[in-house]
Amino acid sequence: MKYLLNLRMAVTVSRITMGLFFFLSGIANYLNFSVPNGFYQTVLTLKLQIIGPGIPPGWEGVGPLPWLFAIPYAWLLPLAELVLGGLFALNYWVRWTGLLLILMTVSIVLAFGIVPAGTLFPNGVESFNKAALFIPLIWTCIAYDAYEQKMSRRRTQAAADYTLSSSNDM
Repeated sequence: MKYLLNLRMAVTVSRITMGLFFFLSGIANYLNFSVPNGFYQTVLTLKLQIIGPGIPPGWEGVGPLPWLFAIPYAWLLPLAELVLGGLFALNYWVRWTGLLLILMTVSIVLAFGIVPAGTLFPNGVESFNKAALFIPLIWTCIAYDAYEQKMSRRRTQAAADYTLSSSNDM
């Protein structure tokens, strides 16, 4: 039982950390929304890198996104980060908020590239892709939440079966 308590604590800390990161990221995106080279301008002008800048050499990416997609994305992504990050940290609808956070993270990876600064090593501020950690951590939180719900249903059913069988024995 001690192992499960430690596992529960580790998953809880991971869930709260991920949720707070997305929540604070949403706030930061809104605070830097309309400044020069801020979030809004970046979304409207950034070319999608998919693999990473300069991979293959001479390739500058695809895009930018058409205005029809870029403007709603620029306005709704920070809002989604705020709402979903808060819900995830507060343990509400973990499965669905987690899956949406994973989809958001994948969209960011597609925009900035799998290898953001052209290198796999975290030797610079922008060269380490946090998605490599975020997606598995969020997935772990989702899987643990599903496991806890399943075990809770089993305990409830076992208690109901025990009550039913003990009342029949009398």
